[in-house]
Amino acid sequence: MNKILLVIKREYLTRVRKKSFIIMTIAAPLLLVAFYGIIIYFAVNKDMGDTNKRIYVVDNSSIYSGKIQGKSTISFEFGNVIPEAGSEKAFLETGNYYALLTIPDSATNLKTISLVAIDQPSISTVDFIENQLEKVLKEQKLSALGISNQIIGEINKTRINITTAQATDLGSEKTNAEVNTAIGFLGAILIYMFIFLYGVQVMRGVIEEKTNRIVEVIISSLRPFQLMMGKIIGIALVGLTQFIIWVALITILGGGTSGIIASQMELPAEAATVVNNSGGMSDFWGALMGFNYAYLLGIFLFYFISGYLFYGALFAAIGSAVDNETDTQQFMLPVTLPLVLAIVLAQSAVATNPSGPLAFWLSVIPFTSPVVMMVRIPFGVPTWQLLVSMATMIAGFVFTVWLAGKIYRIGILMYGKKPSYKEIGKWLFYKN
Repeated sequence: MNKILLVIKREYLTRVRKKSFIIMTIAAPLLLVAFYGIIIYFAVNKDMGDTNKRIYVVDNSSIYSGKIQGKSTISFEFGNVIPEAGSEKAFLETGNYYALLTIPDSATNLKTISLVAIDQPSISTVDFIENQLEKVLKEQKLSALGISNQIIGEINKTRINITTAQATDLGSEKTNAEVNTAIGFLGAILIYMFIFLYGVQVMRGVIEEKTNRIVEVIISSLRPFQLMMGKIIGIALVGLTQFIIWVALITILGGGTSGIIASQMELPAEAATVVNNSGGMSDFWGALMGFNYAYLLGIFLFYFISGYLFYGALFAAIGSAVDNETDTQQFMLPVTLPLVLAIVLAQSAVATNPSGPLAFWLSVIPFTSPVVMMVRIPFGVPTWQLLVSMATMIAGFVFTVWLAGKIYRIGILMYGKKPSYKEIGKWLFYKN
């Protein structure tokens, strides 16, 4: 055990003292907060930097004249001048128009309306024009049925906001599907990234020691299994240290950035009305602030550590079996494919039915459990299912360590030969 601790100490201190580790530990949260802050800001203020688009409208139906409402970046001008076929570009350039919108007599069929623009219109521009036309047409049809504009306005303001709650032994607890999904996927993606990031570090460290022949000196003082366990646990502690620092920095920086973005954002009038009428944002933030993060963090740390140890042992085995990183490709696919499959299924089957049988089995199988269970946890997982999942993860880790140890003790001293799956299978049955 003392020898394993020495290897752990060496692996840990060697990595945390590197300038690259210090820089990435500090820079990554800054870049992450800035990256998502910019995305959110421009997603809300998507019209920023967009020039005013003047659209010339020829309304042959006389239904839309003067009724289509523009916005800050799109304005409509109605007229009766119809350019000849082939002269649309000259007409637009002469009048400094962005596009020509032609509405035929059969305006009730929106598919017959054409938009000829100087350049290819964006999806948002086309969607905005279509929504305005649909709104006017709906109001015109309702008016034809004798429904007043006041009633139409009240109908359009109608919003439904369902407050969800989960029945527990202590009573009902308010929940929010959007919050649960966001928190679950954030935890799953973090585990997915850390397993790949630090698992590959284990593999590269083994390959580096093997190619430099340092390992021959090291194993003269300790057993290959002790070296493997020391490397896996040492790098796991490096990842855990970096994660704790990232969480602290993101929490501090994220709060300030959110306030700055919120103060600078300008919600569209319709969006602001929806938020104020429905109370959706208040429910969202209420659910976000009321979440049991201590429980979530405990579960996350377990699956973060157990998932890394499970896959880290396999990555160590791969590193010991080859002489260079290029040869790892044939062995990486079977190891990483279940992890990729877990992310894909978590976005579809698990997210839509987190309590279903598929979600249960994926959260029990050690290959997919770390990712899938993190998606399920915010929605509530029965205690017995959580215990079963944890037990299988521990058993899976013990098995992969045993399996990797069998491969590691032979492969660590194999040079100049690219082993096949058949040969690696034979290593599992070699005696001392």
